[in-house]
Amino acid sequence: MDIILRKNEAEINESVAKGLLIVFACVFLTVLLCWVGIFDIRFSMTIIMLGVSVVTLLVPSILILKFHIYHIIMKYYIVVALAVMTGTVYVLFTFQAILVFVVSSIIAAFYLNRKLLYFSGILTVIVLFISHGITSIYMFIPWLEPFQSMSDIMRYGALPRCLQYCGCFFLILFMMERYKKLLVQFGINDNSEEIYEAENKEEKEFEAMLGALTERERSVFLLMIGGYTNMQIADKLCLSNGTVKNYISVIYEKLGTKERNALILKYSRFSQEND
Repeated sequence: MDIILRKNEAEINESVAKGLLIVFACVFLTVLLCWVGIFDIRFSMTIIMLGVSVVTLLVPSILILKFHIYHIIMKYYIVVALAVMTGTVYVLFTFQAILVFVVSSIIAAFYLNRKLLYFSGILTVIVLFISHGITSIYMFIPWLEPFQSMSDIMRYGALPRCLQYCGCFFLILFMMERYKKLLVQFGINDNSEEIYEAENKEEKEFEAMLGALTERERSVFLLMIGGYTNMQIADKLCLSNGTVKNYISVIYEKLGTKERNALILKYSRFSQEND
């Protein structure tokens, strides 16, 4: 299953990149509100926050959406970048920003990859303790932090918040594993005998699906279940991105489903045969 899900990793990268742009827009808006005097935050803090957000949020979005870089390491870069961003925000605003630590794990869960999710969890805990270590040396807003010594900050600050994060982490893990099981139920079964018995039926279903599509829709559909993103499909078929989206909407309507991952999981092996 993991092999098949990786075929749709590029599409997930694009969705995540768009989410990062939204987060960057929120950060930029916050900085602007600080500069015009709506929020009372030091100018130096806004510069640090804006600079870090450009590197951690804007850069990966541009690499994916503009330059179409879909290397397998990209998802780890995104998780590391988000962890750095959340750590920076946490150092600047101390306990007011505890919620941001779940962001990297939520993004990691989009890939339905347990290894990546555990990586985000371990990295987040490390960043959380490092952030508290930095605030024990220098506090940007000292009047918000009731503890001054390193031992008190770690004992009453880092450890309780680490436990809070771990509770959220395992909830995210549970939801991700549940969704993967639903995909398996929709797509394929791990029992080899059942797979063998269902092969002919699925092949007939696939042929019927192709028969319901026009020639151009079939081309788009075969590339889609082969793991191509909308942008890649547009480049390959010499179409605009909007046209591809319209074709995919029509395909979804004809097939009666909008679960792209499930379609890839169930029919990806047919994509090369019909190339």
